[in-house]
Amino acid sequence: MQHLVSIIIPTFNSVKSLSETLDSVLAQTSPNWECVLVDDGSTDATENIIIDYQQKDQRFSFYKRPEGLLKGPSSCRNYGVEKASGGFLVFLDSDDLLAPFCIENRIAAFQAHNDCDFLVFQMQRFQDTPSVTEKSNEIEQDKNRVLGSFIQLHGHWQVTSPIYKTDFFKQKVGFNAKLIVFEDLEVAIKAILLANEFLQFEHIDCYYRNDANYQAKYDAVAVKIKMVEAFNELVKSLAIVMLINTQKKFKNNQIKKDIVSSYKKLFNFYILEHSKK
Repeated sequence: MQHLVSIIIPTFNSVKSLSETLDSVLAQTSPNWECVLVDDGSTDATENIIIDYQQKDQRFSFYKRPEGLLKGPSSCRNYGVEKASGGFLVFLDSDDLLAPFCIENRIAAFQAHNDCDFLVFQMQRFQDTPSVTEKSNEIEQDKNRVLGSFIQLHGHWQVTSPIYKTDFFKQKVGFNAKLIVFEDLEVAIKAILLANEFLQFEHIDCYYRNDANYQAKYDAVAVKIKMVEAFNELVKSLAIVMLINTQKKFKNNQIKKDIVSSYKKLFNFYILEHSKK
């Protein structure tokens, strides 16, 4: 279905926020969506919430991650893509939100820019309730700088910001199931390098939950250990992408310099800080 957008949501013990997230999907002004939920082995009432929403609207579908796949959101997203039937993909986390006009505006933008493999919109951070604004600050459009930012572990957008053509994502991108963190950075890097074209828009149309639990989660030493391990996997992935990088606008020498810069930052902030532990 060419104009159908498949919204992929991985879940894991998501009872605190999932209903609000699914309400934001139900509130879309466009009817051209399906929502594919893939659970990662929840032990709370997440499944009951999903079943309730399936009864409200048949556009919600529910799957459980097969036991043969690695645990984690990346595996769940990839499995969701396999089950998707839409011509476009949007990835939404179970605690984040879509603006009501999100899907309608993104479909309209693709109709105007069909030469692009993906489009990027802006995601606003919020704690309790998002404030609806039409535009963010001016965004960086230099594609080399955008690429360098992701490689240096900054990033210009979150996982929900892009909308992808499904065929492009399936054939050239996909999530690395070995990555528990940095998986969104790796996807962005591959998409930037391998797309024929992409565009960024200033419009905010989705919201990233940044509550009190967010900082505590990333301050934990165990998470920082995972970040170091994931960085090792990320560099391996980048090496493979560089081998197939045939676009002259992206220079492999600059990519190498950006990798070194990100390594220095990771070493200083994650390894040295906790070297005794």
